[in-house]
Amino acid sequence: MKLIFIIIHASFSLMAYGFLLAPLSGLAQPEEPWYPVSVVSDGVVRVYEPLTQVRRAWRICALLPHGRDKYWWGVSWGLRQEANRRGVRLGIYQAGGYEYLETQRKQFHECLAKRADVIVLAAISSDGLNADIEEASRLGVPVVDLVNGVSSKLVAARSLVSFVDMAKTMGNYLLAMSGKQRISVAWFPGPQDAAWVRDAEAGMRLAFRDAPISLIHAGFAPPDLTAQMGLVRAILKSPEKQPDYFFGNAVAIEAVSNFQRYFSEVKGHSIAFYATEPVINLIGEGRVVAAASDSPVLQARISIDLALRVLEKQSYARRVSPIIDIIDAKSVKSYDYRKIFPPDSQRILLQELPPK
Repeated sequence: MKLIFIIIHASFSLMAYGFLLAPLSGLAQPEEPWYPVSVVSDGVVRVYEPLTQVRRAWRICALLPHGRDKYWWGVSWGLRQEANRRGVRLGIYQAGGYEYLETQRKQFHECLAKRADVIVLAAISSDGLNADIEEASRLGVPVVDLVNGVSSKLVAARSLVSFVDMAKTMGNYLLAMSGKQRISVAWFPGPQDAAWVRDAEAGMRLAFRDAPISLIHAGFAPPDLTAQMGLVRAILKSPEKQPDYFFGNAVAIEAVSNFQRYFSEVKGHSIAFYATEPVINLIGEGRVVAAASDSPVLQARISIDLALRVLEKQSYARRVSPIIDIIDAKSVKSYDYRKIFPPDSQRILLQELPPK
């Protein structure tokens, strides 16, 4: 097979597809309460509701790894909406990408210098900010772990979904689809050393344990289209038979679809272990089979409530996770995308923490 490989940057809008127009249009209307909502709270399925009131306008510093896609736009939207609803002050900062750990560490210390009451951290690295979290703990500044996960035991609470469970759920979905026949699967985990990637790898291996699968590990790379296209290109250029399935991070699955769109020789079914806007559009087109939703907007809202519970000295769960949803051909038209995305016109929200 001879292919001319090019990088195709696809920036699809959900509004371009009628099947998603109605759910997102509703976002422009006055907000309905996001609660009560079913979650896994310290290992038990419960109905979650936020605090009804807070004593003061606490100052919260939120750190995100980047703002390149609607996943993190949704996180920033959820953070700001919940902070505004509660009347607390919020700063939102992004590091520029998973390759910029030192930038995020600098931002963390700037939050301490600004005398933030609490830091909500969506970490670039599972271990890379542990010393900074320890310093915050010594200073009496609690840290809430958001989305990505850190290995530190010193965080006050966690608002995140286990990527072990995300990847395991979608791995089991893939196996059910394959009829447990002998198949080959190309695996695209994401950036090396990120906690969510380590967890996704563990979940994938749990799902595929004892299954008749030939696994092709595509390697690690940041979740941007250029980097993931390079990994997909390497798999397709291999003299080995093309994989029956492409499984992995959402950007890699988008990259696979780009190749399939332009080169009919590229076959195989694609499944993502988390959902992004392009992947959801591709599910609607029938080009991607399925993706898991970890409801990042909900995670962000819950992280603000957990931060306030810690500061208000109210009871709180140490770990809260929205229920994992599967988006596929059956659910793509009816899914409530307010759990994932901000309003269609809303991009990344960055703002300075107001002075004390």
